[in-house]
Amino acid sequence: MPVTPGPDTFLDRIKRLEARVDELARGTLTNAVISEGGITVRDLGGIQLADRDGQTVFFVGGLDGQWQRPDGSPQPATFLADDRGAWRIAVIDDNPGADDYRQSVSVYDHAGNRIVGDDVPTGEGLARPYIPVTIAKAGYGDWPATTAGEFEPLEIARFIRQHPVLELHVRFTSDRPDTRGELRFVNPETKIPFGEPVPVDFSQDIRVLRLRMPGRFGDLSEITLQARRTIGTGAVRATISAAIGTQS
Repeated sequence: MPVTPGPDTFLDRIKRLEARVDELARGTLTNAVISEGGITVRDLGGIQLADRDGQTVFFVGGLDGQWQRPDGSPQPATFLADDRGAWRIAVIDDNPGADDYRQSVSVYDHAGNRIVGDDVPTGEGLARPYIPVTIAKAGYGDWPATTAGEFEPLEIARFIRQHPVLELHVRFTSDRPDTRGELRFVNPETKIPFGEPVPVDFSQDIRVLRLRMPGRFGDLSEITLQARRTIGTGAVRATISAAIGTQS
């Protein structure tokens, strides 16, 4: 004769509820659709995406400790990282305890240098990269000149190293038909020329040279334009008409 099930006791119901809560706690959300209302995350809550290696590649939420705002509250932040966990794009004040607290938008290179960012103090425009404005004399009679038989400096290009390559536009000529010469660019620190000398004769010419920028990112560096006369009685003249940082 079969046993007739008895009614659930209060304890049985509690046990079943506990089992369902444990099951939910162990589960993973695989698919969800929110058509209205959305999700609100407060204070130190956050949403993050982690890859299979456990590196956080996306985060939006609150940060405390060294990142907290001057009033001690969590700083809301957003960042995208590569699969090493290194930040590549961030909206954050990375030093909230110094000066006036204000968040910036930054883009970082593979080495962690800030290569693009807005200007936080003024609240407008770019902080990085620095973009130079070049100036050149139009008439060759005003260009620096030399009659020396050995290379001597005519001009120096100074720059904050932001890009890996420096594109130089150099204009040059001799001021007499019988005069020839050469010009070159030199790293003042190593005293090593960049490539082979460029020949100069009695015709106005322009040459575009792409040189590997000396120094490290953010350094104040310089390159010297040198020239010499190899034959003749006139002068060799040359000037840097543009100096532009570019990609490799």
